[in-house]
Amino acid sequence: METSKPPQNNLIMMIIATVALAALLLAGVLRERWWSSKGQLTAQFEECMEQAPFKQSFSQIRPEDVLSPDNLQEHFNEFDQIFQATGLPPIWNGEKLLSWTTYHRESIIIAKSCHTKLEITQPQKQLHGTYGKPVWDPNSPIWLEDH
Repeated sequence: METSKPPQNNLIMMIIATVALAALLLAGVLRERWWSSKGQLTAQFEECMEQAPFKQSFSQIRPEDVLSPDNLQEHFNEFDQIFQATGLPPIWNGEKLLSWTTYHRESIIIAKSCHTKLEITQPQKQLHGTYGKPVWDPNSPIWLEDH
């Protein structure tokens, strides 16, 4: 003889499935809202960062317009020396090669003011993409070491 489950068990299973589905749906909606607000904050931060020096670096004089072939080896040596010292390639600021940290420090000051203005306390958690990386966090050990 077949024993069938009482209808009560089916009802309990349906209630559990409905609650689980509702919880998943709620989690999805909350995550979407969080992601969207994070995206809006990132857009506001990007707008604020338009003042940073790296934004203007492409409009400056190109290295090939300033450097002559006669002193090219000297510039390669300078590049290599900065690279060996910092572990990062130097940046051309329109006049000379600078270490990445020297060049970026001014941008970090602007980032810090943008964080204050937008009330960003944890940029690595509150911002998307590149701006969510430690290098854009003024409180990151990358920047605290130099002070």
